[in-house]
Amino acid sequence: MISDDIAIDLLVAPVKAAGEAPSIDRPERLTVYGAEWCRDCRRSKAVLDVRRVDYVYVDLAAHPARADEAEALTGRKTIPVLVFPDGEQLVEPTNAELCAKLDRSGL
Repeated sequence: MISDDIAIDLLVAPVKAAGEAPSIDRPERLTVYGAEWCRDCRRSKAVLDVRRVDYVYVDLAAHPARADEAEALTGRKTIPVLVFPDGEQLVEPTNAELCAKLDRSGL
């Protein structure tokens, strides 16, 4: 028999152990999925560059197979997708939305 406490524990996402490898949904650094032909991607990257935020850029035009990662995270096919180390994701954020998230994250 499973107690209520155990059943609840099974629904909670596991906590990473120290030294565990990052996953695509919780990267160590901000990860941006985009393409150079995408105006919103270029705009979001410009905001990050002006603020001197360190990020990993995944160019989906150069690596189209990685588009599945972005879609798996968000359930959407739109870009840019920004994945923060805290697990929060932004899809096609406005400059104001992106700056607010960067401020909350201390970036």
